[in-house]
Amino acid sequence: MTGPVVTGPVMTGPVTTGARDAGSATVLVLACWAVLVGATAIVVGVGLSVAARHHLASAADSASLAAAAVADGGPRVACSTARSVARHDRATLIDCHVDGPVVTVRLSMRLGWPLAWLRPLALNSRAGPAETNTDHPGQGATAS
Repeated sequence: MTGPVVTGPVMTGPVTTGARDAGSATVLVLACWAVLVGATAIVVGVGLSVAARHHLASAADSASLAAAAVADGGPRVACSTARSVARHDRATLIDCHVDGPVVTVRLSMRLGWPLAWLRPLALNSRAGPAETNTDHPGQGATAS
């Protein structure tokens, strides 16, 4: 017993699902790759901006502490010291205010590539003796 005899066109070559599906996997892979690259760029940008903000906060704290240490020499000496420390930390002193032993500084810093298109960061810092702290009543002052 032999099988049925098939007559008609004989298919030779690969079976295709249709011309409209050709290359769809390539497009899907490229779209996924683009999303991955975009997400990576966003994460890197946020990380760099947070690191720059922390660097500026450290620079502002250093400048205000250095200025408060020499505040007895007067506002000119204190602000000159703050400017020197800020410059060392790649920041710019915008404002310096000396009120007795308390020094308040405002520093600014331009961001580098790839965040150069953002506006400069600016932060304030205040330093002085603990007993001059008026932010939290009851802290810093001793009761007699």
